[in-house]
Amino acid sequence: MAATSTQTDALIENILNNYARAAGVFDPNRLEVWEELGLTLSQLRVLYLLQAGPGTPAGAVAAYLKVRPSTATGIVDRLVRDGLVTRERDEMDRRRVRIRLTERGLQVINEIRARNRALIWKIFRNFSDQELAEINRAFGLLTSEAERQGVLAPWPPVPEVM
Repeated sequence: MAATSTQTDALIENILNNYARAAGVFDPNRLEVWEELGLTLSQLRVLYLLQAGPGTPAGAVAAYLKVRPSTATGIVDRLVRDGLVTRERDEMDRRRVRIRLTERGLQVINEIRARNRALIWKIFRNFSDQELAEINRAFGLLTSEAERQGVLAPWPPVPEVM
């Protein structure tokens, strides 16, 4: 880790301000879609997890969300009720329950992604290849360090957890 200095502190403050402004571009778009669909952040995280790892065991959903199994059960219950996911008994171990996206759940994920992608493409199309490479590198550094510190779960999810 770099030694803290006034210059470093100022750079971090600038990054925080720029991040907040950038989030102000993307968050309203995402929040609008989530609100239209009546989904919580935890429910969305489960949908994305299931899209990346179809047939995820119920226990892995709780581990991924870092919540108790009973809390994860409530989140999944709502998604089942809304027709976005299904529960299935594992064929190899009947005690194990696997969660899968329904066709409607996949459509919801695709709709969210399509809206987000359209906005991102609109903005990023105006950058040069060099600027895009710099942005890509910065996001790569950010996510790698967040994963290293355990702040961000590895993506796609680790198969052993599945």
